[in-house]
Amino acid sequence: MDESKKEPQTLSVEELKIKGNECVKDGKFIEAVLHYTHAIKMDPSNYVLYSNRSFAFLKLDQHYLSLQDANETVKLQPQWAKGYFRRAEVEAASGLYDEAIVSYTIALKLDPQNPKLLESIKNITDMQKQKIQSNQNTIWICTCIGFIVGIAVVILDYCCTTNPTLGHPFSMVAFSIALAGLGWSIGKSVTLMNTWGAGKSLQPPEELVGSDNANKETTQPEKKPKYSKAQARQRFKQGRL
Repeated sequence: MDESKKEPQTLSVEELKIKGNECVKDGKFIEAVLHYTHAIKMDPSNYVLYSNRSFAFLKLDQHYLSLQDANETVKLQPQWAKGYFRRAEVEAASGLYDEAIVSYTIALKLDPQNPKLLESIKNITDMQKQKIQSNQNTIWICTCIGFIVGIAVVILDYCCTTNPTLGHPFSMVAFSIALAGLGWSIGKSVTLMNTWGAGKSLQPPEELVGSDNANKETTQPEKKPKYSKAQARQRFKQGRL
């Protein structure tokens, strides 16, 4: 039989993993995901494959899918530090710094001699401190702007009008403080919106949600017709219920 007519041999799980790793090194993350996915279909209990695919998804900014694979890695091998590390990386990329620190800490307990974990915890802690400081600066700046605007309005009202609305010193101070309070409220709202925005990238993609809803609609059980009490008794007598 001519060798050229032979069908190509199916790659093994290990060969697919190696190909996926090579694609990751070359920055071909979509191809890497395809290789890992093919390997997972052949060996669905291989936690290393889920870990590798989680990393590839993270590089593609697919945080939801990356977190799903990281969680599956932890589920299959809860004593493997790298699974928690993968989860922490996704949480950190999504702005969930508190959750990331917890995952990094669990990984460090399982692998206390890993310098990369220590460095990651230090980096995420610094990022969290910077975020807190940035939020405080935002509130402070907005408060100062509100107070300055209040003073400016008071000065203009006093100098540019013949009958100032804010003629009494108490009303001038109260107006300036009120605008400062408004600035504080605006700054606080901005920081809260930023906090609430953290983790939004972990929401499932719309196409996945749409497909799930479509599946639910197609698998809904058929509704049985409703009968009145008289009809039900008649059907019971006939042995049809």
